[in-house]
Amino acid sequence: MNITKCIPAIMSAMALTALLTTPAIAADTPTKAAAKMQTQAKTEASDMASDAKKAMPDAAQVNINTASAEQLQVLKGIGAAKAQAIIDYRTKNGKFNAIDDLANVSGVGAKLIEQNRHLIQL
Repeated sequence: MNITKCIPAIMSAMALTALLTTPAIAADTPTKAAAKMQTQAKTEASDMASDAKKAMPDAAQVNINTASAEQLQVLKGIGAAKAQAIIDYRTKNGKFNAIDDLANVSGVGAKLIEQNRHLIQL
């Protein structure tokens, strides 16, 4: 068999394969790019929130007897759930008499209190 006669058929098959697979690859790429951009945006937003907490001046005090959930979340280690637990405890048991009374709230330990002691007021 003469190889030169097969070359046009091989080239045609390769061109057809390339044409058929290109749209599938092109259609898949924007989806992957969008997912990657979403993940990157979420990471950057989380990093910015963390940086804002770190940059908070020590002069900013949080009164644990009157602070809202959002204000409590300014404290290191306090997220939405712990902030709500503090508010629920305060509602049920009355005002905190000492900063160390925060240890009575589920999920709040001595380490968390010490990290934030300079930011907490009564």
